[in-house]
Amino acid sequence: MKNKLFAIAVIFSITKVLTAQKTVSNADLSQKLDLILLKVDSLEKRVNTIEGKGTKPTSPPPQSVPPIQSKQREQVDSSKALPKNAKEKKSFFQKIKKELKVDQAQAAGPWTNPESWRPIRKNISSFQVRSTLGNPTQIKHSLNPRIEQVYRYEGDLDGDGVEEEGVVNFHRDRVVSFVSPFHEK
Repeated sequence: MKNKLFAIAVIFSITKVLTAQKTVSNADLSQKLDLILLKVDSLEKRVNTIEGKGTKPTSPPPQSVPPIQSKQREQVDSSKALPKNAKEKKSFFQKIKKELKVDQAQAAGPWTNPESWRPIRKNISSFQVRSTLGNPTQIKHSLNPRIEQVYRYEGDLDGDGVEEEGVVNFHRDRVVSFVSPFHEK
């Protein structure tokens, strides 16, 4: 019996390790940031040339940054973009990470807009909620007998590190209560 439990525990832990998500290193983030900065610089140059001439370009602009293959990566001078101090560099990457989370949360669907929460009211169907707010971040079943299903809309919308949360509760496929992430506390 103990051997079977041990074997099950080992198999379970191995599957967890194999399905774990790959972490992103600072070097990967640095390379991606450098590529983004190169693209921004090329776009700024393009805008300056267009504004300077006052006319529209007649031909499409040449590809300023060639596609980079995984084996052949360009080394970009990151001394202009990255701070020198290790503490400042860590803070810089944390700010970038927060901004990326905010962008990801705001791209999650129409629920991130306060105007889309206005038509939500009691007694509308789950289909109407999904068509108005988009797909929820989580769908859970409730132990409360008056609530069968809970739609949760979660994300850091304003970049303060605190996740905003909207909740819609259903009973018999109809809204019985809801809380907008934009309500006053």
